[in-house]
Amino acid sequence: MKPWESLVDQKIREAMEQGEFNDLSGKGEPIDLCENPYEDPDWRTAHRLLRNAGFAPAWIEERKDIDAEFDVALARLRQVWKILQNARGSRHEAGATARWEAGRSEFIEKVRELNQRINTWNLKTPATAWQRRRIDPEREIEKIQS
Repeated sequence: MKPWESLVDQKIREAMEQGEFNDLSGKGEPIDLCENPYEDPDWRTAHRLLRNAGFAPAWIEERKDIDAEFDVALARLRQVWKILQNARGSRHEAGATARWEAGRSEFIEKVRELNQRINTWNLKTPATAWQRRRIDPEREIEKIQS
């Protein structure tokens, strides 16, 4: 036994060397990850039926809706920024600047609303690994402007 190798590691290595893992059932087949082993068995069948019918649990559908609304708001903000960039130095610059400010304010308000929904949504997720980060509107605006 090597000094850094634990007893468990040694036993596993020896078993592998003796070929004890060669004929295990399922060898070479992909692991079935469509079932959640931590899911409540009472809900598993219901979730399987919904998934097979093309539906997802309400908390997953809500996440999709939040993401879709954010994408639309971000696309609108990019559009008004592009309009402002194209109007620079022209007679339309003042109007484009006003439009940008209105679009920016609208975006910040939409993000506020989405962040409230994200807070509620995070409470509905079955595990913290699925929680969604809140959106930082100023960071998103800076990304568009750079």
